[in-house]
Amino acid sequence: MSKEKLRVLMVEDNPTDALIAKKRLQRDDAFEYEVVHLVSGEDALLKLENWSYDIMLLDYNLPKKSGLETLKEIKARNIEIPIVMITGQGDEQVVATLIKEGAFDYLQKREGYEDSIPLMIRKTIAEFRAKSEREKLQKEIALRKEELEKINAQLKELDRMKSDFVANVAHELKTPLTIIKGNLDNIGQGFAGEVQPKQKEILGDVFNVINRLSRLINDLLDLSKIESGKMELNKESLDIVALAGEIVKTFETLAGAKNVGLVKEFPGNALNVNADKDKLTQVFINLMGNAIKFTDKGSVTVRIIDMQGEVEVEIQDTGPGIPQDQADKIFDKFVRVIAEKKEGTGLGLPIARDIIVLHKGRIRIESEAGKGSKFIFILPK
Repeated sequence: MSKEKLRVLMVEDNPTDALIAKKRLQRDDAFEYEVVHLVSGEDALLKLENWSYDIMLLDYNLPKKSGLETLKEIKARNIEIPIVMITGQGDEQVVATLIKEGAFDYLQKREGYEDSIPLMIRKTIAEFRAKSEREKLQKEIALRKEELEKINAQLKELDRMKSDFVANVAHELKTPLTIIKGNLDNIGQGFAGEVQPKQKEILGDVFNVINRLSRLINDLLDLSKIESGKMELNKESLDIVALAGEIVKTFETLAGAKNVGLVKEFPGNALNVNADKDKLTQVFINLMGNAIKFTDKGSVTVRIIDMQGEVEVEIQDTGPGIPQDQADKIFDKFVRVIAEKKEGTGLGLPIARDIIVLHKGRIRIESEAGKGSKFIFILPK
């Protein structure tokens, strides 16, 4: 197996010392050495301008330009080469100065020192290459980080533009839709003349479509407020047990029409939380509406549990449930994980999650395909 070729620049004004070192390297089997011998720092600097070397052995005591001066100039010129200083001085301060000025290592020139040169070269080459590889990786990481930060900034800007666009479109749609709804209501009440049964049926279908559009617009506006950090909470101390009871009552007709039983498991006492009543009502309506929507001839249970410093609310249904591998997606915007086609915007759960998070609370789902779902949210008292 051929040995790696190593180019060595040896700067030594003593020809005998240089010959001894070269002969010792010839006997070493780690590398195939190509040694270029120079006798002055000036010659070394000229040589480094036009040639590259793997390592430099630099004598500390040189005529005219000393080894230390040569070392400093190499550093000033940003020449990348590992330098081992050969010095007859063992003074710690001298050694510290050499390392500070850019020497990779040093070797004391004393009797038999030439036997240490091959080992020192192997050690220096290995450490220098490792250092160079680390610096290369660090530069690549820094570059990738910069690129990712730019991409992230662009994505944030695109997301902001998307949110602004959605909010503007929703605002633009809300006013004419309100006018249309009002005029249709007047027609339905006979203000524009007697309404025939068939016409009432058609108006009813139109109203259903308009109500769906209104819900979508309101959800989009809520979402844009949350994403832009503009949703404000008007917190007050409220009894969550009483609030839940009121909301359950509003769903009795809808649940009865589907033969879905409503079960309340409430504590006997009031439980106060510091929350925005309207926003918390929205969370209950979203979660209960979904539970009843996806439950046929089963039951929906609303459970409130008093915990240490917190209140836990559970809304459990006996519907089709959600496969475990899809449960993590349930709070994603515009995502449906239920196979059945059900009416809705796909924004109710993401909005409910964001409202709970704004209240410094937590929300999660426990579900299994065929065994119903349980939505759990926890609020601080």
